[in-house]
Amino acid sequence: MNLKNKKVLVYGLGVSGVAAAGLLNRAGAEVFVYDDGTVDSVPEKTTRLSSVAEAVDMVDLVVVSPSVRLDNPAIAAAVRQKEVIGETELAYGFLNSDLIAVTGTNGKTTVTLMISEMINRAGQISYALGNIGIPLSERVLDMTPTETAVVEVSTFQLESIRDFSPDIAVLTNVTSDHLDRHGSLENYIALKARIFENQINRDIAVVNADDEISMKIAKGVKSDLFYFSTRHPVRGAYVEHGEIFFEDKGKIPVASVHELKLLGNFNLQNALAAVTACMKKGVNPEIVRMVLKTFEAPDYRMTYLGEARGRKFYNDSKGTNVAATLAAADCLDGNTVLILGGRGKGENYADLFKNLPKNVIHVFITGENAPDIVDGALKAGYYAVSSRATLAECVREGAMVHCDNVLYSPASASFDRFADYRERGRAFTSLFTELL
Repeated sequence: MNLKNKKVLVYGLGVSGVAAAGLLNRAGAEVFVYDDGTVDSVPEKTTRLSSVAEAVDMVDLVVVSPSVRLDNPAIAAAVRQKEVIGETELAYGFLNSDLIAVTGTNGKTTVTLMISEMINRAGQISYALGNIGIPLSERVLDMTPTETAVVEVSTFQLESIRDFSPDIAVLTNVTSDHLDRHGSLENYIALKARIFENQINRDIAVVNADDEISMKIAKGVKSDLFYFSTRHPVRGAYVEHGEIFFEDKGKIPVASVHELKLLGNFNLQNALAAVTACMKKGVNPEIVRMVLKTFEAPDYRMTYLGEARGRKFYNDSKGTNVAATLAAADCLDGNTVLILGGRGKGENYADLFKNLPKNVIHVFITGENAPDIVDGALKAGYYAVSSRATLAECVREGAMVHCDNVLYSPASASFDRFADYRERGRAFTSLFTELL
């Protein structure tokens, strides 16, 4: 992508926007920036504008951060006059390295990190980038053709792509999420499918064969399809009699399920997704096995904190949707207290309570969407719920219920009270520590 001496507007000065501005400066563009909120400072060598409309007539390109909705009136107006792309698409235009991209409602961060670790342990160099916290724009110009970018991409990023086309694209699963932004499940599914949109037949697509929506998406894929499954043999990675195999032109043993350090069926699916991608990348199966035996989940994804007052505490602050919370609750043996709540994303909480494992004996609820969650519980005929004003109250009272486990998996976004799920996770860990 040649943007030397081009005028470019970056809309949104979060982590992605700042990285995009830095990339554009290094590429020789004249950079203008705008943000809807209050910003203490702007990136070096940029000009801050007071409105998007002010920029439309003068710039050649608009780059939007993932937080900026494309139906934003200012962007909708800009689209009619200028090319509008996202930060991920911008970075892709400068990429000279191999690209593995991972999307899905749940598990994409774990899969991204696991793939990157397997490649690095094989003696190659890879970087875990994208929605995981380090924008592709921040690293792309410094990468060599022998390295690999393993990029986590969300629907917020996929809705603003144009040419983005991974060498290997992984879809972990698709369940209801972000309906507050995308409007409907159909729109959300269509955006997830975009990860395969520009692939050609020599590229690799990796799809969850156990997930109905993912398999529907697979029907439209043009690239070389591989699958992963915990239920039956597939072309890809699967489980058979407690053993993980990879099958393409032959059947290759990889590891035993009991060797995995990660808990739960959902993490077994994550492992199989990573195995499929890395086997097609050419990583030695023994290296893959070594990583499966030692890999730990990222922070705040079913993190075991320890015991307090005779109960085991688990921090799953990253559980931001109904499917993630159900998967987390399903991992635990023994009677469990569940803590929910935050900012809603348009999901139906009755579905959560209808499908809760029987060992969840009480649910504490706090946060902006507490009334919606309580309403969902009552509609589902689940009455063992208590609404509280603060997370601290939920933790203290949860520790008094006669149970084996206390699980914090909010099934909600964090933005009612916290900057992100990490800050929320730290808050829960701190409250756990106070019980010791």
